[in-house]
Amino acid sequence: MKKIIIFPLLLFIMATKAQSTDSIKYLITEARINSEDYSQFYYEGGQFLKFYENENKELCFLNSESSKENFSFGKVYGFKTEDVEIENCPADNITFRWNYHNSYDSDSGYAIVQLKRIYRKNGVEFYIKILSKKLDIIEFSGFTNEHLLEIKEEEENYFMKYSYLNTTLL
Repeated sequence: MKKIIIFPLLLFIMATKAQSTDSIKYLITEARINSEDYSQFYYEGGQFLKFYENENKELCFLNSESSKENFSFGKVYGFKTEDVEIENCPADNITFRWNYHNSYDSDSGYAIVQLKRIYRKNGVEFYIKILSKKLDIIEFSGFTNEHLLEIKEEEENYFMKYSYLNTTLL
């Protein structure tokens, strides 16, 4: 009985730790599983993808809802990246093997992942294709929060720059 309680708790702690880092999130706007559209479900759940380092400084990958209730996580192996050009924009083509574990069921195993990042003028677009051990084809696309983080930083700098003026006028 202790093992049953401890394992989900451990999964939650690991995902929370992974999500608390400041790494870039891949925000999902479109989702398909075996060609069936799940975009609305993933969008409403605030689903995102993220690379992170575990406590042993190993590269890991996370697929999570914003509520942190349902997630898949695990180590990355054989990470390869290639610089390419897509639609006249610089891009990355990344492939790796993902040893995933699901929080919401007992499924775990290896998946093959291909991630394309396209660096557009106004942000980074992504497309990811995951081939699971059950041969399900999971496809996500969207954008990263990199551009949003830059905007937030600019707003914070603006506020800090002019907050002194506002206090001196009072």
